[in-house]
Amino acid sequence: MNIETVEALRVDERGEIGWAQLVEVSGLSDAELTELVDDGALVPVDPAAPSWSFTAYSVVVARTAGRLHREFDLDAHGLAVVLRFAARIEELERQLRAVRAGAAGG
Repeated sequence: MNIETVEALRVDERGEIGWAQLVEVSGLSDAELTELVDDGALVPVDPAAPSWSFTAYSVVVARTAGRLHREFDLDAHGLAVVLRFAARIEELERQLRAVRAGAAGG
């Protein structure tokens, strides 16, 4: 998969990506990505399907996981913990922005 394809996936957030493509863009091995699925950090569109596909947002998560693995030498379980914390922080920041927007308007 080339850079243009990854950019197109980022633009179309409703798109789906297959397992092989996710492995390629993440830089992680099959086993490492499987552990992220097992730990709930990555969620297939249909976990019961014989061949997993993922939402385009999973590309962001997988690439982040790959970067964290390379930079901090985290194993898959460590990656899953960090990714869950990052997702929680993003959610809390979203809530804080909404509260601030409501307070500024009222």
